[in-house]
Amino acid sequence: MKNKISKLNGHIVVCGFGHNGTETVRELLEHGKQVVIVEKQPEIVAALMESPGYLYVEGDATNENVLKQTNIENACALITTMPNDADNLYVVLTARELNPNIIIVSRASDDNSVKKLKRAGANNVIMPDRIGGNRMAKLVVQPDVVEFMEYIFLQQKRDIKVDEVSCSSSAYINKSIRDLDVRNMSGANILGIRTGEGSFIINPSANTIIKSDYKLFVLGTPQQNEKLKEILNNK
Repeated sequence: MKNKISKLNGHIVVCGFGHNGTETVRELLEHGKQVVIVEKQPEIVAALMESPGYLYVEGDATNENVLKQTNIENACALITTMPNDADNLYVVLTARELNPNIIIVSRASDDNSVKKLKRAGANNVIMPDRIGGNRMAKLVVQPDVVEFMEYIFLQQKRDIKVDEVSCSSSAYINKSIRDLDVRNMSGANILGIRTGEGSFIINPSANTIIKSDYKLFVLGTPQQNEKLKEILNNK
């Protein structure tokens, strides 16, 4: 196990394998990502031992030496899903120190913890209770919309998906979306754009000019999205 973990590069470390951690790992594995789990509960570790295919480190994720065993220096991201905000805060601080370039996503239970976690170095902070509450409310107000979005993002077969496409090396820089003719050329659809400043353009018009610091959010089958990437980057 240690030998396999030591050879990883660009993997994702997930701290905590409770309900949130289990779903996080399942989703990452479905996307073909390499994952290293950190868990200290003996019964959960025992279950991991009986489940082939998992890479894990037994121990307390708030311990710096335990985090080092995940080969965190070479990891691309860390997700901490532990129920205690103080534990997540310590993991974020330690991980940021061990790998300044790592992407960190943390769970939070309390509103007051969000700013602290971001100050500590978390790129994003998720509050599962708030997300769950919003989802339950929308299932009453907009049930069809919720089911449609969940079909896209949570489907098992991945027949259709939302992808992120960088324009940094695109042959279409300074040209319009109309010039790209995305629908006819690939079959995919552009849902939105994230600009270099971090703002979003939802449902951009055909006259929108593509810039090098844009990222496109596209909807289509895996083949359609891949075709769009090829067209955009002139491959």
